[in-house]
Amino acid sequence: MELMEAVVADPAAARAMAQAGAGIDAIFDAGIEPFDGRDAIAWIEQLEHLRRRVDAARADLVAAMDRHGLHAADGHANAKAMLRHVGKVSSGEAAGVAKTARAMATLPGLGESYRAGEVGVDQMRLVGKINANPRVAEFVADHDDWFRESATGMPFRDFELVARQWERLVDVDGARDRNERHHDARDFRHRQEPFDLSWSTQGHFGALQGAAIDEILRKYEQAEWEADWEKARAEWGDDATVAHLPRTPAQRRADAFWQLVHDGASAPGSAAAGFVHNIVWDAHSYQQMLDSMSTGEPAQLDPGAHRCSTIDGVPLEPAEAAAASLTAHVRRVLVDAKSVVIDLGTARRFTGSARHATQLQSPECVWPGCHRPTSRCEVDHLTEHSRGGRTRPGNGAPLCGRHNRWKQKGFSVWRDPIGTWHTTRPDGSELN
Repeated sequence: MELMEAVVADPAAARAMAQAGAGIDAIFDAGIEPFDGRDAIAWIEQLEHLRRRVDAARADLVAAMDRHGLHAADGHANAKAMLRHVGKVSSGEAAGVAKTARAMATLPGLGESYRAGEVGVDQMRLVGKINANPRVAEFVADHDDWFRESATGMPFRDFELVARQWERLVDVDGARDRNERHHDARDFRHRQEPFDLSWSTQGHFGALQGAAIDEILRKYEQAEWEADWEKARAEWGDDATVAHLPRTPAQRRADAFWQLVHDGASAPGSAAAGFVHNIVWDAHSYQQMLDSMSTGEPAQLDPGAHRCSTIDGVPLEPAEAAAASLTAHVRRVLVDAKSVVIDLGTARRFTGSARHATQLQSPECVWPGCHRPTSRCEVDHLTEHSRGGRTRPGNGAPLCGRHNRWKQKGFSVWRDPIGTWHTTRPDGSELN
């Protein structure tokens, strides 16, 4: 379908545009179906080459419009505004093209490489931003060759690092002032949404603190990814792929941050050392939630008497809190109608010395035939906590993630009086 009604005035340019359009039509008519991975690479390279050249032409167009004031006839403030309106592009895109046009004028060698399709669009947008920095603009033109060689020879991520470093070194005072402002304006907020009781976290840091936090969080994210991959391999074996991972990248990032906070609270000398998360319930609500989890029927909660909160009164979501009370590192606190504590539960997970003492009972997973080192095992109850099992070394065992989940299939693990481990199948026979 022909979408362009207007035709450029120059006959040679009009013919060239028509030929370019016909070439694109031919590509679609031929079908974009790469034969294999190598062919897909060729497609990427060729299409990216065309995209760069077309964007360079747009930048030249904006420069010509600015140079001759062609935007003024229709009342546009500048060529950028005209491109935004007529091209129906975003303000950010129009500004990027305008900055690219100015960078191509300042750095003619880089501009020629862009017209030839040798420089990426993202690289040119970045150079455009750097060229627009008034504190470095006078130095940009003297580094045409450097920008050209770097932009054509590097992946975008590497080019971004060296280009921004060049900008910082030239603009030392500006970079220092900006980071001092960022450091002085550092902030961290953790807020609860009043409707659904979820929490959102937002922080702002200077360069040094931010980089350290990023590095630490990446290590925690990697640990979460490895844990997911181990679970996927345990279930799917060599057929496991990233599609089998139980969590999304976003969920792993969130869990990594939670683990970071938890580890910080558990560290010796921490301001939160010995911390246990208490969930305060009214007895009726807690029992109703447990019954609901067992039967699947909706819990009948009394709005006037209901309580499910932290000890500071921060409200919690009942279903999530009830599940956590059976599996997570929390302590259940039940109160009666007068807010008198009538039951103080215990932490549900093996942590600290209790975990270490349990791990010392075996150097590897206690499941027959499994030799996963204890340091890479989970520590769980032999008699489930929900069935009265206590969180103490005598009721714990190191089991790898795979075999710990097998207990849910009816297998049981126990230790006889002389310390020998036994594993029993659901039918009561022993697994040797």
